[in-house]
Amino acid sequence: MKLSIHDRLNRIEERIRNDPFFSNRSLSSGNGGYIFDYDPEDELIVREFIKNFASRRDLGFDIQVIDLFDDIFIPYLEEEDYLEAVFDLERECEQEGFNHMRYAMSQLFDQGGKDDLFVNYIREHAIEGNVIFITGVGKCHPFIRSHMVINNFNSKMSGVKTVLFYPGTYNSEELKLFGTIRSENYYRSMILVERTE
Repeated sequence: MKLSIHDRLNRIEERIRNDPFFSNRSLSSGNGGYIFDYDPEDELIVREFIKNFASRRDLGFDIQVIDLFDDIFIPYLEEEDYLEAVFDLERECEQEGFNHMRYAMSQLFDQGGKDDLFVNYIREHAIEGNVIFITGVGKCHPFIRSHMVINNFNSKMSGVKTVLFYPGTYNSEELKLFGTIRSENYYRSMILVERTE
């Protein structure tokens, strides 16, 4: 039976409470955290759930939300004085500028490398004992390759309790952003709540 988005979201609390990864009973170095995939049309429902869930004080643990776009991507461009240059480049070069900008961003953020801005930020800002909800994947497309962030969790984020909210589909082997953009790579992240039961 296919579960509704509301049913799946309502199972998150139970999953976090009962899974050894979140309760420190077992922190396998091979676990790259969890992914909660969802249909892109449910984006606003998921955002509202995260906002409400993270504000709760009766859970016995804290939820820390890190948005890849709002907390990392845009602040970094502003701090380095790149944001206006990015806008100018896109206006001047149209599609050619967009493609150049996308390539430049991947180099700038060193995605998949040892200085991966996103993974390092999450690791450095994660508060011990918190469950980290990572959001903003869709907002960062196509400048951030979400599969690189996910794969890099395995080598750099052992023991950090993460759930990445992914607007698309994930089946433990393949990610499809927005349900259509395929990324065929090997992933070690687990599915937080299945779509069916």
